[in-house]
Amino acid sequence: VAHPPASGLRVVTAATMELQNIANLGPSGYTLSIEEKSALQVSMLAIQRKENLPSKLMFWGKIMGETNDYLIAYSLIPAYYFPVKRFYYCTTANMSTLVQMPILSPEWKELSAAIKLPFRGEPSALMIEGAEEPEEPEVAEGEEAPPPVEVFREQHRLSYVVSQIDHDVAVVPRGAFIVDAAHKVTKNKFFEGLSYPAAGALANYYHFRAPESARAAACLEKPGIVRPADFLDPVAEDAPAGVWSQFYDSSSTMSVSRIPTPRTMRPTIQHP
Repeated sequence: VAHPPASGLRVVTAATMELQNIANLGPSGYTLSIEEKSALQVSMLAIQRKENLPSKLMFWGKIMGETNDYLIAYSLIPAYYFPVKRFYYCTTANMSTLVQMPILSPEWKELSAAIKLPFRGEPSALMIEGAEEPEEPEVAEGEEAPPPVEVFREQHRLSYVVSQIDHDVAVVPRGAFIVDAAHKVTKNKFFEGLSYPAAGALANYYHFRAPESARAAACLEKPGIVRPADFLDPVAEDAPAGVWSQFYDSSSTMSVSRIPTPRTMRPTIQHP
């Protein structure tokens, strides 16, 4: 799935997908190579075991760069009110290790938003023109070295871009997540997918993020039972009206959501 050239970005993304289902991205014209899929499976399993993550790592997408591409995955971390996504990335030059995306300061978010150039595919590349690598401080024998000075790099911009795309277009079908007895948003273990007619209706899809509308936020905060359709923002209410489209693929076996905006021209494959 590609961004238009004017945006400076090319993104292949699945939002939430297990690697064995990567073939579902086929209708978009973009997918992962056999080498990328195999290497990512190994590195996702390694980070899952190393960090003892509470949920299974899911494939998020691929951002293409001039030198290398970025492969991105995430784990859903339980939290009060709404779960948090912890993102990891690797480049196609080194797919053996996934690295957690850095947390951004407000200043780096502003700097990231101002950049319109394509990604290079080099996480350590300095992003401010004329910037130089910080010099290592001299440390006397027996003294502990101070923490390294952080500077604005491409990995920080990557973290910003992924968070913005995820905020705008990560969607889930009605009933995939519920509010449990402890009033936490959690995956519905009994969800088996939408019916065929329901999968083709845009009204059955919601933004998977902390609710931003007053109505959905109030439903999540109120005590008692919360219905699955009440605590998330429906994509059908996004502005401008009609920005999302929902349709079946040519085989009529898969439902596809599409949002053709300048920043994220991207189908989201929902249901085989």
